[in-house]
Amino acid sequence: MKNEICEKRMNEFMMLDKNERIPVKVTLHLLKCRECRTQVHYLTLAEKYAGEALKRKSLLERLENMDVKPVSMGKWIVWGILMLVMMVISGLFLNESDSKSFAIIFNLLFGLLITAYCAIFVATNMDFFIKKINKMPRTDAG
Repeated sequence: MKNEICEKRMNEFMMLDKNERIPVKVTLHLLKCRECRTQVHYLTLAEKYAGEALKRKSLLERLENMDVKPVSMGKWIVWGILMLVMMVISGLFLNESDSKSFAIIFNLLFGLLITAYCAIFVATNMDFFIKKINKMPRTDAG
């Protein structure tokens, strides 16, 4: 502590009940004194994390009680096939057109669309892929 004022203000802060309004004198002191402000911040974090330990279940208990939804691949397959059919149909019509720059832009757009589709598919079904990877036998060369 810097001096007696800091010690006095910290004692006033420590005597407060939980969620009690902080007195103006203490608030003004905390605005001016960086050391006390840091200490109050650490005390608040310590109280928060100490309370969470009592409320939390163990990770194993939470995983056992978690509802697991089966992965539905039907919609992904239908939309993937629809995207590929649209790409083939548009490719047939673009070959007949004279504008090569439009065909390049359109094909780039489809490439970006398929890339985004695959990225979203993997991101939303990450647990499915992790389970499949964990079930694969390991072949470590060593």
